[in-house]
Amino acid sequence: MVSEKEKLPGIKESELFLNFECAARKIGLGILLLIIFAALAGIFSTGYLSRAEKTNAQQNLTVVYERFGRLQTEFRLKITAHSRVANKYVFSLGGDFTSSLETNTIWPQPDSMYSKDDRLFLVYNNLKSMENISIWLYVTPTAPGKLNHALQLNSEPEIRFWQFIYP
Repeated sequence: MVSEKEKLPGIKESELFLNFECAARKIGLGILLLIIFAALAGIFSTGYLSRAEKTNAQQNLTVVYERFGRLQTEFRLKITAHSRVANKYVFSLGGDFTSSLETNTIWPQPDSMYSKDDRLFLVYNNLKSMENISIWLYVTPTAPGKLNHALQLNSEPEIRFWQFIYP
């Protein structure tokens, strides 16, 4: 039987690296499980902690979005205007929206759309018969980091929300 302190010929063991390996094995499983649970919860992309919803002060405009996303990975924004009687709905998206997100699809298509001063305007006419209107935007992030957005319906109070885009 070989004793623990006996040296084998041709092998140089470093006590420091052996202790480091032992410690890494002990805490490695815990760190790995923590990363897996964080990913399942949505810290890195779609999931329970990632899904967010914001409503304006008058409770008539809501946005549902993903708080965390990945660069060049498409995600959905759902904008809903609640119980409002108006001839014209003008949704405006500002902040980092036009500079950091590429809009792929808008459904339903707006009657007109334009941009001015780093804001995107979506105009919907003749929607009196609809109690709630929902708009789905499919967008792709083009820049990593924290993005701050602003959403406004006509001239009412805006909703400010943020997203973190991983590289």
